[in-house]
Amino acid sequence: MTSLALTKRYEKENGARAFFSINVFLVPILVGAGLQFMFYGLSLAWLSASIGLVGLFMMQQNEMAYIDSLVDTYNRQYLNHILSAWISRGHSISGVMLDIDRFKYINDGFGHSEGDKTLKAVTDILKKSAHDHEYVFRFAGDEFIILKRTKHTDELIAYMDEVNRQLGNLNCGGHPYPIRLSYGISAVENGDIDQFMKEMDNRMYAMKAEHHKVA
Repeated sequence: MTSLALTKRYEKENGARAFFSINVFLVPILVGAGLQFMFYGLSLAWLSASIGLVGLFMMQQNEMAYIDSLVDTYNRQYLNHILSAWISRGHSISGVMLDIDRFKYINDGFGHSEGDKTLKAVTDILKKSAHDHEYVFRFAGDEFIILKRTKHTDELIAYMDEVNRQLGNLNCGGHPYPIRLSYGISAVENGDIDQFMKEMDNRMYAMKAEHHKVA
C-alpha cells in the first residue's frame, strides 16, 4: 500500500512513474521467507533484507543520475535514454521544445537566484499540466522538452494551452515581471530523432522571433 501511494504521488507531481517502487524491497524478503518456511532451521531473514536494501540503494543512485538537481525533473541524459528506448520499441512519439523568453534579462535584471525561481515556477506549471502521461525534461539552461507517446501532435497543443493558462494566472498574480514561453511541436518520423529535435527547435525559434516583433 505504501509503495502504491508513493508511486501515485510521484506520478501526480512529475507526470511520470518513479524509477523504482518500494515493493522491489519485498521480493528478496518474500523469497527468503518462502525458503525459510520450506527448510526448517534455515535463517535467511537478515540476508534477504540486506539484498533488498542494496537493490533499492542501487536503484536510487540510478534515479539520481537521471534527475535535474535544480528543478527536480528528468534531465537530458534520461531524455536521450527514453527516446532511444521508445524508438526501439516502435512507439509513436510527439514532443514540445520550449524556452523562457528574455530569460537573460531576468538573470541580469533580477539576479540568478530569481532566474532559478523562474525555472522552478515554469517547471511546476509544466508538471501540473501533465495530466495524460506527458514527460517533462530539462534540456539545457531554460530549455525544456515534453514528450508523449502519441502521433497526434494536437494532444500537445492542448497541453500547451493548459500551460499558458496556468502561466497567465501566475503573471496576473502580482509577478514582478511577465513570463512568456516560446515553443515548437513536432512528431518523430521514421525514427529520425535528429530531424525531430531540429523541427522542434526551428519552430520554437520561429515563435520566439514573432514574440520579439511585438515585445
